[in-house]
Amino acid sequence: MKSTHKQRDRSNRRGVAAVEFAVVLPLLLLVLAGLWEVGDMVRVQQLLSNAARVGGRQASTGLNTSAQVEQSVIQYLQNAGLPTSNVVVSVVDVTSGGDVSNAQQLDQINVAVTIPFKDVAWDALSYVVSANSQITGTATWFSMVDLPVTVNTTLPIQ
Repeated sequence: MKSTHKQRDRSNRRGVAAVEFAVVLPLLLLVLAGLWEVGDMVRVQQLLSNAARVGGRQASTGLNTSAQVEQSVIQYLQNAGLPTSNVVVSVVDVTSGGDVSNAQQLDQINVAVTIPFKDVAWDALSYVVSANSQITGTATWFSMVDLPVTVNTTLPIQ
């Protein structure tokens, strides 16, 4: 008699795991999609920071103009596979306010790279995040331009 009671309990519970899985699956997929999107945003943030760092390094030499540094940053982002149509690159000699090609030794140079969130996010996230949200990467460098050295050649050699 006990064996038929156990068989009846098993037959009543058949399919419960499948129903529980069907209930939990949408939540699990939502969490996984969210993790995927957060990971992608971290990746984009890192790419923007790296692009700003590359631009800062080039600007600090004094060999490139601000426009050349901006183009180099955009090229870096294109090589990384990011859309660049709405990217804003700012290259500023903070000390003098002029073009970075005219920077003096130890002038502070700031490079900022900004991309709209909507350009790198899924469409579904536009319901959660403001339409004007942006992701920004910045780098601050100091000019490594050498001071000119003058050598007095008129002194007598002793």
